[in-house]
Amino acid sequence: AAPAPPQPAPPLEGQPEGVPSAPVAEPTPGGQASQQPTPWSPVTVPSVFDTRAVASEYAGRVRRYRLRFTGPSTPRGFRWLIEFQSVRRSATVFLNGHRLGRNVDPYTPFTFEARGLRTGRENQLVVVVDSRKDPRLPEGWWNWGGIVRPVRLIPAGRAHLHDLGTMSQVSCRGPATGCRAKLLVDGVLQRSEATELAPTLEVQLRSPSGRVTRRAFRLPKQRSERRRVRVSVAVPAPELWKPEDPKLYSARLVLRDREAVQQVERRSVGLRSVTVKRGVLYLNNRRIKLAGTSIHEDMPGSGAALSEADMDRIVADLQEVGANVTRSHYLLNDRLLDRLDRAGIMVWSQAPIWQRDRKANVLREPLQRRRAWETVRRTVIAARSHPSVITHSVANELWSRPDDRPNVTRRYLVRAQEIARDLDPTLPISVDINGRPYHPEQFTYHKFDMLGINQYFGWYSWVENFDDLPLYLQEMRDLYPELALVMTEFGAEARPERADAPVDVKGSYAFQAFHLQRTLDVADAAPISGAIYWTLREFEIFPGWTGGAGQRSPQFQPNTRHQKGLLTYEGEKKPAWYLARDRFKASPLYP
Repeated sequence: AAPAPPQPAPPLEGQPEGVPSAPVAEPTPGGQASQQPTPWSPVTVPSVFDTRAVASEYAGRVRRYRLRFTGPSTPRGFRWLIEFQSVRRSATVFLNGHRLGRNVDPYTPFTFEARGLRTGRENQLVVVVDSRKDPRLPEGWWNWGGIVRPVRLIPAGRAHLHDLGTMSQVSCRGPATGCRAKLLVDGVLQRSEATELAPTLEVQLRSPSGRVTRRAFRLPKQRSERRRVRVSVAVPAPELWKPEDPKLYSARLVLRDREAVQQVERRSVGLRSVTVKRGVLYLNNRRIKLAGTSIHEDMPGSGAALSEADMDRIVADLQEVGANVTRSHYLLNDRLLDRLDRAGIMVWSQAPIWQRDRKANVLREPLQRRRAWETVRRTVIAARSHPSVITHSVANELWSRPDDRPNVTRRYLVRAQEIARDLDPTLPISVDINGRPYHPEQFTYHKFDMLGINQYFGWYSWVENFDDLPLYLQEMRDLYPELALVMTEFGAEARPERADAPVDVKGSYAFQAFHLQRTLDVADAAPISGAIYWTLREFEIFPGWTGGAGQRSPQFQPNTRHQKGLLTYEGEKKPAWYLARDRFKASPLYP
């Protein structure tokens, strides 16, 4: 990696190509930047620019990555795609001096065709990573920069299924009994050559007990470049995925064109149903109660570029604290989702559209709404094949009265839930809102199946009276009787410099434990489907964070540490962790 030459002002998030803002140096045919050369240094991928949260670096910078590799052998009629799981914030990709494309979504996977790849010869891949954040865009976490998730080459024939999803459609007559199941396969079939396609799709499932189900589909002939494909496979005697016994099938999908194999996909599949009935959340037709903690992909020494050991640690910490669910503010790493599938920990999945109709109100701009909708689309596509994912949330803490903003907030939300439902008709669609008392009914919310309620009664000054919380939750139940309600955020900062302060001091360890206890008492008695603490571990956040506990002392300024975690950033257990563990483990999944 190397620093990039001096750049103009930071780009605006989602700026279209062709609009000047932050041009990057075009590599010459030899691969080096055409501007003044800069030194290169070895780096591993995934990684972040700097694993320390240095306040002066929060705004971001530009760096270049260069990789020389020998091109793999390529069968006749095949080509290569290059997939990036996540680059924060934007990436412009060059192969052998040719520009492949630019991506501006920091949190979802993207793919370019590796045009000009030289088989059996040396190739040079250059990725210009620009982590400079649009200052108008709110984000409640640190602005990590870098190639933070894996990169891989994917072979693609003249027929290729993009955005392949494998979802489960399960209906049960009784509580997880008398169940029927189908595997729903969805994707976009792309034709890359002039010849008309005559495709077939073969699906094979092997159950945990060894039973094999096979089905072949003759798809319509295709002359168009792209076409949506959706088929379903009946699965006899389904063995269901559930947190206490997360059974997974082995799936193999083979795409052929006139009998010639074009694509082979192997993955694990879980069969389960997630439904909302009369305002109650059900898993496999059993009423469930969520109890857990949220997470950020932020670990010491790694930042957002989680190692395998980091992901193992996160899952182990969730298991140790007794969480049956977790949540984040953006799409989780696919390898972490795989682990959560296997561990039986449910996931409240969310697109990172946080407070974008506040302050600068970027959602009022048509370009920004399109970019946000595209982020929802890509987030759902990446999450929908994981059985641990129990909902797709399309936003977090937008304006809490969307009906008052029909052309901005309501417009965004209505279209976002339509996009999510189209891509995954098997799961409830949700939105996470600010918990504010005395708001009138919002008809926009009736478009959803679930509401996540982020509430900080008794913590922040705008909802300082904790005793209002039970009445507020009952009011929400009365206003939205058909929606499942989940307390998706609550918590209190607990700082080491106030570790021994008395219980009436905000920021003390004692207050955090007291607040956790009283909030869970209210949640247990309320007509909701559970509660998720914010957060499992401390994480880095934008400079100057106070978090409701006032300014930290000068030696910690400017503060970049969010300290509502049950664990410190280094992993030390706070007193509230033990209380949460005892409460979560005593909370039945099936009440």
